[in-house]
Amino acid sequence: MLNLRSARFLLPLAAILLLQPSRARAQAAAPPASDADEQAFNKQEKRWIKEVEADLIEEKFDDLERMADEYRRDRTRLPGGEWKLRVFYGALDAPQLTDQDSVDHIAHLEHWMLKRPESITPRIALSTSLHRWAWVARGNGMANTVTAEGWELFNKRIAESQMVLTNSANLHAMCPQWYSEMMTVGLAQSWDEARIRDTFERGIQLEPDYYYLYKQYANYLLPKWDGKPGEAAAFAKRSADKRGGDAGDMLYFQIASTLISRSNGKFPVEQMDWKRIQRGAEVLQTQFGATRKTANVLAYMAYKYKDASTARKLFASIGDDWARGVWRDKQYYDRARDWSNGHNF
Repeated sequence: MLNLRSARFLLPLAAILLLQPSRARAQAAAPPASDADEQAFNKQEKRWIKEVEADLIEEKFDDLERMADEYRRDRTRLPGGEWKLRVFYGALDAPQLTDQDSVDHIAHLEHWMLKRPESITPRIALSTSLHRWAWVARGNGMANTVTAEGWELFNKRIAESQMVLTNSANLHAMCPQWYSEMMTVGLAQSWDEARIRDTFERGIQLEPDYYYLYKQYANYLLPKWDGKPGEAAAFAKRSADKRGGDAGDMLYFQIASTLISRSNGKFPVEQMDWKRIQRGAEVLQTQFGATRKTANVLAYMAYKYKDASTARKLFASIGDDWARGVWRDKQYYDRARDWSNGHNF
């Protein structure tokens, strides 16, 4: 198992999507939304984030509870298949500029928790913010660049995050995001595989379609954590086969998007079935609509699989609207796009 002191981590980023899912049929290389749709989407996104932030600051807990209950109950999905529940928690954890801002932010969450002692929602939000704040203390550099004070604050805040979750484990109304956050804590605390697996299995028993849990467990099975070579890919196939049909193919794509696009280009792609990944992406876009995020992820994977024909179509649909979360920088994106057009640099 790889300990935090010997690894480099990147703080996870939550994509904020706000439109209702489209049911329009689309092909795997279907073009993303139009520029006009994208601009309207971005405006709605920013407005929604501000509204959630304002509701928390103004302590409109009834409104926040209503949103969370609705998203859990209706299993609302957004363009590209994101769960609105997941996005809601991401919006609640808007990064704070200073430590004092974080203290104030956490105070609002603690007050919400006190006002709603039987609600799981503020507890998950508080755990998430404590975890993020732990990474602020540690930083994203190599372990040998972290100060003793940084490690102390990191471990303290991660422990606090875990305590919040543990103390809410027996609430009557549970939430699939609770299991996601607990798995994140487990990775930070270097839990053994059995403990992580138990959390994962309880999570998918509660909500089998909450695919983030599969992505997190697959990530844990990579050799850089606690897995053996090929174990994560085998888990992806086993999980997809168990679901079966279109749902299984879509899950396979979702897991692959984590293993391939978030491994710094080091994941051995031959371990996964590129054709099945493409089928899964097609199912996803048919059910939830084509998005720029999906197009970028697919283009990246086509590049890694050296499928120039598929990559070229995807790059044409993306244009200059590359995703930093996928490509890291424009130079890398341009190099991959040039390769797909026959310019092998």
